[in-house]
Amino acid sequence: MPKQPFFSVVIPLYNKELYIKDTLNSVLDQTFTDFEVIIVNDGSTDKSLNIVKRFTDERIKIISKKNNGLSAARNTGIKEVKADYIAFLDADDLWKKDYLQTQYNLIQNHISEFIFTTNLELFTSDKTPNLISKAYNSNLEQVITNYFKLRENIFGPSSLVIKKEIVKDIGYFNESITYGEGDEYFIKCFNKYNLIYYTHSKVLYRVGIENQLTAPNKNSKRIIPNYELYLKDNTNKDLKKYIDFIHYKLVVLYKMELNYEQVKFYKRKIDPSNLSFIRKIKYYLPTKLFYYVKSFYFFSKKLIHC
Repeated sequence: MPKQPFFSVVIPLYNKELYIKDTLNSVLDQTFTDFEVIIVNDGSTDKSLNIVKRFTDERIKIISKKNNGLSAARNTGIKEVKADYIAFLDADDLWKKDYLQTQYNLIQNHISEFIFTTNLELFTSDKTPNLISKAYNSNLEQVITNYFKLRENIFGPSSLVIKKEIVKDIGYFNESITYGEGDEYFIKCFNKYNLIYYTHSKVLYRVGIENQLTAPNKNSKRIIPNYELYLKDNTNKDLKKYIDFIHYKLVVLYKMELNYEQVKFYKRKIDPSNLSFIRKIKYYLPTKLFYYVKSFYFFSKKLIHC
């Protein structure tokens, strides 16, 4: 009987032919090798599936299904895992070589906990990613008992490891929504569990690519959770501050799409006193002015890197 791996790595895959090879290589190059990889091909119409089929590593399992969204793909992978610890990775992000070793160390040092993450850094495809590992430093560990108090996200899905028992407790990702499923899942997690956090970056989150779910897209038909439902009967006063942060992100997104109706809708949900000084400026800035200022900023950055 095959030995149970320590980690099960779940990678949802949809039309990422330009990136999936590098993403998968970043997993196979890990210094910690006791893992399986479950790739859920969510009905890709490009060459993504052909690319992953070229890999011959016996730790890789490929599941193909009809396209039904990111949450459904993640859930399909979760149902197939053999390990007690599930590591999530998006098909365009990268892990540094010691990412899984770092997570393993966090788990061993906090064996009674259930959620483990590391910091991440943003990178664009025009830069060479630095995946070099560094010695583990236990002084960089943090136990965060009230995640909502931070009023921001200090990690992403690609830097998240959960103990499988959590799924039995709080359930799977919500397949009825198409945007913000991560934030909703974090709310459910941190209503009950602490976060064990490593403050140095071990994950590279790719930005500035086409068809990125978090990028402005006027044609996107988003189904967004009603986060305020989680405030009912919740005694954590900081949850409202965290949800205001989520709604603030949506205000910024819709300002970049010049969607005035949605900007007004989500601004009404926010208590501005829960926002930082810089976020208050962005909150109050008129939509069109915000759009032009932000667009000029992005344009200037492109010129600098030309």
